[in-house]
Amino acid sequence: MSLSVSLRAFDSLALTALVGAALCSLGSAQSSQRIIGLTRNAPFVVSQDVNTCNVGICPVALPPSSTLAGFVGGTAHDPRDRGTFVSNGLQMAKIDVRSTACMPLCPVLPVPNTTPNNPVTGMAYNETTNTLFITDASNIIRWYSVAGGCQLTLINRCIAPISAVEILTGCATDDLNGLIFYSAVVPGVVGGRVYVAPQTNPCAILCAHPILQCGANPMAPLTGLAFDTCTRTLWATDGRMSVAHNFDSTTCTLFPQVQCCINTSGDPYVGLCILPPTEASAGPSCTSLPCPSCPTMRHALRGDPSIGNPAFALELNNAPGGTAAWLVLNLGPCAGPGVLAPPLCAPILVPFAPPWLTVGPIGTGGAVGTCSGNLSLSFPIPLSPMFCGLTVSTQYIGLCGGPGTFVSNCLSWTIGST
Repeated sequence: MSLSVSLRAFDSLALTALVGAALCSLGSAQSSQRIIGLTRNAPFVVSQDVNTCNVGICPVALPPSSTLAGFVGGTAHDPRDRGTFVSNGLQMAKIDVRSTACMPLCPVLPVPNTTPNNPVTGMAYNETTNTLFITDASNIIRWYSVAGGCQLTLINRCIAPISAVEILTGCATDDLNGLIFYSAVVPGVVGGRVYVAPQTNPCAILCAHPILQCGANPMAPLTGLAFDTCTRTLWATDGRMSVAHNFDSTTCTLFPQVQCCINTSGDPYVGLCILPPTEASAGPSCTSLPCPSCPTMRHALRGDPSIGNPAFALELNNAPGGTAAWLVLNLGPCAGPGVLAPPLCAPILVPFAPPWLTVGPIGTGGAVGTCSGNLSLSFPIPLSPMFCGLTVSTQYIGLCGGPGTFVSNCLSWTIGST
């Protein structure tokens, strides 16, 4: 049994208080986000640190992308369940790219409304509206509602108003401002053009910008786009190189490039998206009698700490059942030696200053004397840039009656975007 608790009133108050404290004292910290892309041949999903360009690779159980000028395929991240949609053009899957084996989160399925004549060329996801956007080789933009992992229901479609010689090759969304970006190329011509439109009417173009170089290197035709809402950065890739430009949504202006990363995997990207920062765990879990011994007790996140993620939650799993727990949270990463508050069986690694925020008591559910206690505190993160880069640490403590206590590991997590 898992106990789910809604903290909608609490989360806005708590995050606002943390932001205020950050602005007044500690400031905020931003851990590295990553760009991720499905590759054409193997295929793999490759992730690159946006600061160092270092890569990580995991294999995905999809056939290679078809070879329509190398533009077929797409990638989009869903922070609600930490899954990444990938498509080879005709099929799609959803995987956990943080696992070394690209653990599947839903089975491989055919992409609806797709044929060999109009394969997928780009994907982008808006978690606040639960909408998956898809571009295809017939220059149609389709958008779907998502249910049950990869189950898609068509909402609408339109034909992109681009030139007859151009092909759509990728898309990305700015969910904060309700924009969609899509790239179009002329086969054999350097780089490509990025069009910007409202998500409510993707074929009503607001502006367009050429992207031709990565550093001083001319780019091949573009194959994918990604947008980092927190840093206002648009990434474009030709498969071998990925270039970052800052974007001003108010004026629809694309500024000169700020970074160029080389894909060193040896297999070109056919899609691109943003992976939010990954949490770090510190300290062991512990229990003291009369709590049962629960060696697999863990504090974990449900979903990514990403602005606009309505499904983000703070979980405690395999804890003593039928007991009471409290969540402790504060600014900054977990740090030792921490504060040991008897009779707790381990120190609290959440920074003490400014004063902790606590939530509880919260029942863990499950049976007394067992490790069947599970709870999930709903902590939706508002779609607001004021939360970008905020680093938070969280930890659970609890009582079993008498002198019995339990303490979870401490998690440090930084709010980012997809």
